[in-house]
Amino acid sequence: MKELNETYAMYFNKKYELTGHVFQGRYGAELIEDRSHLLDTSRYIHLNPVSADLVMYPLEYQWSSYRYYVTPSVCPFVHTSTLLEQFNHSKSQYRDYVESKITPVVEL
Repeated sequence: MKELNETYAMYFNKKYELTGHVFQGRYGAELIEDRSHLLDTSRYIHLNPVSADLVMYPLEYQWSSYRYYVTPSVCPFVHTSTLLEQFNHSKSQYRDYVESKITPVVEL
């Protein structure tokens, strides 16, 4: 892993004319201890592409697992049951929960 990270850092820095570390610090993790924190965290993650102005709605972001939480699509690597059981396994209720935080764009 060390060699892989070093090689990638050299490539990245050369390509973008940068210097220094590409990967700063260690990965940080936070324990999710209650239902409210779980729901807030899932909404935050699924709305990241919207917050970054990459898409208008989370379902439009092709790299997100969101589609597996709100559509009939299934992926063997995405386990939705823990989160969806908080919404009585209703995908539409989860979608309403997440998308209720999207601020509509007002065109002038």
